[in-house]
Amino acid sequence: MSAVLQIVQLYPAELGVTGDRGNVRALEVRAERAGLTVQTTRVGIGEPLPADADIIVIGNGPLSAMRGVHADLQARHAGLAAAIADGVVVLAVGAGAELLSMGVELLDGQTVEGLGVLPFRVERTRDRRVGYVIAMTPHGRLIGFEDHASTWVLAPEAQVYGEVTAGIGSFILDSSREGAPRRGETVRHENAFATNVQGPVLPLNPQLADELLRAAAARRGLVYETATGHAVLDELAAGARSAIEGRIDVETFTYMKV
Repeated sequence: MSAVLQIVQLYPAELGVTGDRGNVRALEVRAERAGLTVQTTRVGIGEPLPADADIIVIGNGPLSAMRGVHADLQARHAGLAAAIADGVVVLAVGAGAELLSMGVELLDGQTVEGLGVLPFRVERTRDRRVGYVIAMTPHGRLIGFEDHASTWVLAPEAQVYGEVTAGIGSFILDSSREGAPRRGETVRHENAFATNVQGPVLPLNPQLADELLRAAAARRGLVYETATGHAVLDELAAGARSAIEGRIDVETFTYMKV
């Protein structure tokens, strides 16, 4: 197998409106500082997806962008399904996550067909969730910004990655208890992560970036280990995370009617 880690950003022009290039750059820099060689390919509509991709990043965008890439993405169904089954790492944010889901139910009753490779469906809502979000995960606190008008309905096989401690998150974990329901953020399926955390998410959450890189490197037969060069990146992330945590107040979380 190649010693080069292959990163793909899918539809960067259409689905890259919430700092998604920053997620790709975070992966590049952290991999390079670990001594790995990285090659990044940006794949647009009609362009071939590299067969040896190790990490695929698909970002966020409006409904018009989702519709714009929909036919092209559907044509990639077999390849993306096989890649996820084979352990290729995927980071899907916002609209990108919704397109990989089992489908998106719109407010007008129409449905945008999903690729069906991630185990949840999406219900668009009139309430828009806007604000900072924190979720506890196996790799520490997931911190960032959420801005979405949707609720995810998880399939039984979906693996919840984080439980929300501040903010709203993408889905309900338990609505049966008294008071506010427990809520969750981010779904993991194989090595695919679907999230509504923006910011972008990886520069703010180096622990998640490291998990993606470890999984991708291991699949390639490589070893990913953080080194002294990561310290300054982690320090910058810690400062930003601390600033966000200092501003969070669950009682003032914003809903916007759409």
